[in-house]
Amino acid sequence: MAPENGNLTEFLREADSQPEALADLIEFYRTEGAPLLTRWRELLAKYSRVEFIGMGTSEIAPLLIRSSLASAGIGVSIVDAGEYVHYHNADPAEGTLSVLISQSGESAETKKATAALAGQGAPVAVIVNDEDSSMAAAAKLVLPLKAGDENSISSKTYLNTLSVLHLMAGGELAELDKVAGTIGRGLDKPAIISAAEHLMPADSIHFIGRGPALCSAGQLALTFMEGAQAHGRAFTGGAFRHGPYEVLGPGHRAVVLAPGGRTVKLCLAMANEMAGAGSHVVLVTDLDEIEPRENLVVLKVKNPVGERTFPLAFARVQAWLLHHVARLRGYEAGFLSRVSKVTDVE
Repeated sequence: MAPENGNLTEFLREADSQPEALADLIEFYRTEGAPLLTRWRELLAKYSRVEFIGMGTSEIAPLLIRSSLASAGIGVSIVDAGEYVHYHNADPAEGTLSVLISQSGESAETKKATAALAGQGAPVAVIVNDEDSSMAAAAKLVLPLKAGDENSISSKTYLNTLSVLHLMAGGELAELDKVAGTIGRGLDKPAIISAAEHLMPADSIHFIGRGPALCSAGQLALTFMEGAQAHGRAFTGGAFRHGPYEVLGPGHRAVVLAPGGRTVKLCLAMANEMAGAGSHVVLVTDLDEIEPRENLVVLKVKNPVGERTFPLAFARVQAWLLHHVARLRGYEAGFLSRVSKVTDVE
């Protein structure tokens, strides 16, 4: 069982080094990495569609920029790399640019997809943390994460993947500077613990978001299964009304992500409806004026930029929430017994 106080677990040490990892990424893309972003923009301008291919966190992260690219007239698809390898044509449709994401650059399925695409002569861009990896060697363009070594559940690499994607969709380094400064400040740990306690027994949790916050919902669901052995499922706000709403009630647990943005009123209304029906709801928001109510705990996130940077601003808080839910359930987030950090088998 993870310690409540005292020495930090490896997962928390890595999560708490997110500000430094992001600062390293910013410095790289402000200096020697700047030409890589220029090359990306030049490459993207030649295509009308982008397909993101990855597994786990690397499949979830592009949800951050899907709507931004679509609003710019660029078609977007996000594909499970294993499904791509076995069920998709390895020769992408004309006008499609493939972007493959793997923190290690050695994930079994994504590595196969990269090799297949490169073998067809397709333009391939990769986002990796290991610049000496197999995927990096096969790619036309490599966008490094600069997250440093990571041995536990994705935290630094998750944040830096979101940050690279933000830049790829036209985000500014100055915006990332603001995020880095904000997440480096002290956390409201009592509020995080209160949120974790509200989710108990946390056997099953629904994570609900819209727009860019869908990547937070997906990452929460993935890592809560991985780190707290809780059954997690991510939903869009709309999809959750189409059937799953029947589970509302005292035995139901949910996290609703409600950053200020175009759908915040819908998210707030849903959270309040769910709490009114007896569900235990943790509402995560960057709005100061939202107050708790019966069955509703509010977890506030400092977000200095806008709706698209909310998942970045929430990343460190998210890791600590996972840690405390796992601790209360008797587990140590980051201690893996059935899988390894790099999944190198299908």
